[in-house]
Amino acid sequence: MSKFIKLFAIALLFTACSKKDDNLSELVFVTSEGPVTYQIETATTREEMSTGLMNRKTVAENSGMLFVLQGQNEIAMWMEDTYVPLDMIFVNQDNKIIWIYKNAEPLSTQLIRPQTDEPLSAVIEINAGDVDKNGIKIGDTVQHELLNK
Repeated sequence: MSKFIKLFAIALLFTACSKKDDNLSELVFVTSEGPVTYQIETATTREEMSTGLMNRKTVAENSGMLFVLQGQNEIAMWMEDTYVPLDMIFVNQDNKIIWIYKNAEPLSTQLIRPQTDEPLSAVIEINAGDVDKNGIKIGDTVQHELLNK
């Protein structure tokens, strides 16, 4: 019986320390209604950004993905192979939200381009409806360890 308990404990430890969990970090939207906290995955490499939230059937509540862009000013997002409708939040280099695209259509290959020429530091994808539910607006700011100057 003690062997079973040890094996169970080891399996539980490996599950708790999975790579996916290591990639989660806290992101805070500072809104006029107060701070809103998310546990998000980050995409910093070309491969991570290309994959994004593709092939996911769900995105947990108050979670999403942060695409770190580091000053790019020509960016296009799309929903190919993404099954979950998303809100996309575009953030400038001052960590201010400058454009929001709501309810992106799952599986669409339509390119979503921000209506600005301003360099971006990030795009954040969260569940569709969260922008309205949490009072996230253009002009609000975002706090995350990878966006700090």
